[in-house]
Amino acid sequence: MLKVLSNMKNYGKKTFMYIKNNEIYGLPLRYVAGIVLLFLAAVIIGFCSTKDESAQGFVTIEVKPGMQTVQIADLLKDKDVINHEVYFRVIAKLRGLDKQLKIGQYTFRKNMNDNEVLEELMDGPRTEIIKVTVPEGYTVEQIADLLSKNGIVDKAIFLQTVKTYIPYDYMKSDNPAVKYKLEGYLFPDTYEFRINTPAKMVIDTMTGQFDKKVDSKMRERAQNMNLSMHELVVLASLVEAEAKFDADRPIIAQVFFNRLKINMPLQSDTTIQYAMLERKENISIKDTKIDSPYNTYKNYGLPPGAVDNPGISSIKAVLYPQQNDYLYFVADSQGHNHYSKTYGEHLQEVNNAE
Repeated sequence: MLKVLSNMKNYGKKTFMYIKNNEIYGLPLRYVAGIVLLFLAAVIIGFCSTKDESAQGFVTIEVKPGMQTVQIADLLKDKDVINHEVYFRVIAKLRGLDKQLKIGQYTFRKNMNDNEVLEELMDGPRTEIIKVTVPEGYTVEQIADLLSKNGIVDKAIFLQTVKTYIPYDYMKSDNPAVKYKLEGYLFPDTYEFRINTPAKMVIDTMTGQFDKKVDSKMRERAQNMNLSMHELVVLASLVEAEAKFDADRPIIAQVFFNRLKINMPLQSDTTIQYAMLERKENISIKDTKIDSPYNTYKNYGLPPGAVDNPGISSIKAVLYPQQNDYLYFVADSQGHNHYSKTYGEHLQEVNNAE
């Protein structure tokens, strides 16, 4: 019994020595108390908080040199990456990671797990590059699918951004009937993007390529033809959709010019396909009667916007069409087009193509 009392006395002395001079195990009491309070606050927040399920998509943040954990946590909270900055800071402190967060530009998914965010900040910015080829004639929605499947963008955010974000003034359209304002300006090419690239960054890259490829000489040519950039792109998108082979492109372009000149409906099947919710390889007579501003069977002139994103060959075909008197064309099973001046001749070509 005396031995037990003696041990308790010695333990008490040691404990007193550990907390004397306002220190515990050599650590300031104020520091320890702060850690305990932060931990308790974090536990309460962690148990009581619920994730904001409405926060979706991706955001890009930059961790700059000299930024402290508290600043990084505030930035993450402001961008909806994390739910509570205090909880994040405590987790970082308890895991001993608060001094290991690397500078650089990161792309985070909104509403992430705190530990996932910490792991990425420890590993540093991702440098994985994805090479993707956007085919000529792809629509905005097809491009969104392609980029999304490769992990480059969030599809919903990309489609919404394409409707509202216009990088160049000449790409603007005041026509409310235009489905996607940047349809036609996302230049088909091979690109290299990082995983989870912000939608605006992808759009800037693709429209920037369009702005570069359609050079001053081509723009001057369009001006001399009394074609606006919008009209050039819309016509090129129709040519792109209708022509499988390069040789057909300038001929088809002239056919469209011929029809426009005599105020004849363009009657392009591809505009019907673009307007329909369900894409079809062959349209019916019923389809040609759908109520849509993109229906060039019912409406005269050009559709309100492009129906795909044309390549440079189709753009050049519109700028340098091959002179002819044709008003009709039909493609055979191999994709080669056959041209006619009269409707009677056209019906014969249709029968031959079948």
